Amino acid sequence: MNCKVCLTLTLSLLIAACSLAPRYERPGQDMPPEWRGVDLGSTLLNMDWWTRFNDPVLTALVEEALKNNQDLAESLAKIDSAAAQAGIATSLLLPSVTGTGSASSDQASEKAPNAASYSTTPGISRSTTSYRGALTTGWKLDLWGKYRNSYTALTDVLMSTVVGYEALRLAVAGQVAQNYFALLSQNMQLNTARRTLKSREESFGIYTSRYRQGDITELDWQRARAEVETARAQVHVTTVALDRTEAALAVLLGRSPRDIMQAAMPQGKAIDKLPSPPVLPEGLPSELLERRPDVRAAEYMIMAYNANIGVVRADFFPSVSLTGTLGTLSASVGNLFAGPAGLWSYGATASMPILDFGRNWYNVKDAEAQKKASIAVYRKAVQTAFQDIRTSLTAQREADAIVQSMQAQVNSLRRAVEIATLQYNNGYTDYLTVLDAQRQLFAAEMQLATGLRDRLDAVVGVCMALGGGWQDPGARPAFPVVNTERLVQDVTGGKKGG
Repeated sequence: MNCKVCLTLTLSLLIAACSLAPRYERPGQDMPPEWRGVDLGSTLLNMDWWTRFNDPVLTALVEEALKNNQDLAESLAKIDSAAAQAGIATSLLLPSVTGTGSASSDQASEKAPNAASYSTTPGISRSTTSYRGALTTGWKLDLWGKYRNSYTALTDVLMSTVVGYEALRLAVAGQVAQNYFALLSQNMQLNTARRTLKSREESFGIYTSRYRQGDITELDWQRARAEVETARAQVHVTTVALDRTEAALAVLLGRSPRDIMQAAMPQGKAIDKLPSPPVLPEGLPSELLERRPDVRAAEYMIMAYNANIGVVRADFFPSVSLTGTLGTLSASVGNLFAGPAGLWSYGATASMPILDFGRNWYNVKDAEAQKKASIAVYRKAVQTAFQDIRTSLTAQREADAIVQSMQAQVNSLRRAVEIATLQYNNGYTDYLTVLDAQRQLFAAEMQLATGLRDRLDAVVGVCMALGGGWQDPGARPAFPVVNTERLVQDVTGGKKGG
């Protein structure tokens, strides 16, 4: 009868249990209803956005980085840690059972107060031995939702960690693509510098012969020599930049120290042979809130801190624990499992804070402040998202026009160099005109390589601003879509979440 009463009381308490966490609401912000002032196109981009460049080398490099990058490996380990913490929170919602066993022997003192006279009383021994085995259970009743809110907070942290891993994958893929495009651009610049150096060395040989014959002045000869050294210096500067980019790309790929020092970085198509970037399809900015991993991760942290307020608020109220013991106690091992050796006990313990000098109150204030800080982080993430999409859209829209103007400039300057050289050789102009034309052409060719890189980077920028690009109907995503319910089920079942 007593057991039924206790069970009924326990169920009643659990049903009446409440949560002291505030009701969660997504922080509101003034969102633009639609894209404005943007030339929208109809071309769609797969979530595997790097494949749109049709460069097998780039695709292989991104896949290698997503597999071996050490920052991603660290992020995966953090997911395992967060899943373990969520599992610990799950265990606190359930009773705990502990098995104990002991054997002890002791001897009483004859000189202790009120001690029996062991020497004069027959049959009484100063030494005793006992053996004990027991199962002890304890259950902290979650009357105020403390442990449920703790579980909610830690699962939200887990989800933030998982989505943070998605954000890091996106960032790593973007960094690999941008470094690869920089590598191609610098390689184009290096070829331009070497070609210019070779041309100027050949011209300088001719000018040296003419100078010795007295056909040109020393001033023209010294200017020609200076231009040779300018091109030579640019070869060395570009070589240093190219090597720096290769090393950075090798680290992104997670390659070994030996490969970082010795292995050459593969290159695919020339940068001017890669396809023109696609344009943004129609869509709404509000989709950023569901698409960008950093925004989603920031919102999960608000949810976690919101639940944590309920955890600390519960410390103001009484806590109740149920305990029970079932075991045996005997003076000999042989009788340890005999019926008369059995023992049991059960009970309840309640505690309530009386005087803590404001500790719980300050804990609540700290939890509320942490939530306010997380809201600020979330709003900043949303603002940054719209900043990124605005700047990347403008860069993408204008990049192609910039490259076309640069190419036209290079074509004009090449013709200008031909005309200036022809006029100089026929005595119609001075050598300074030739040098000016050559300098302008060299600078324009170097800038063209940078412009081609910027045009490709603009595609990467739009993809990263939107959280991974656009998805064609039926196309698989580049990043895993997290099933929140399945992840929580795995964690509560003691499995690894991920």
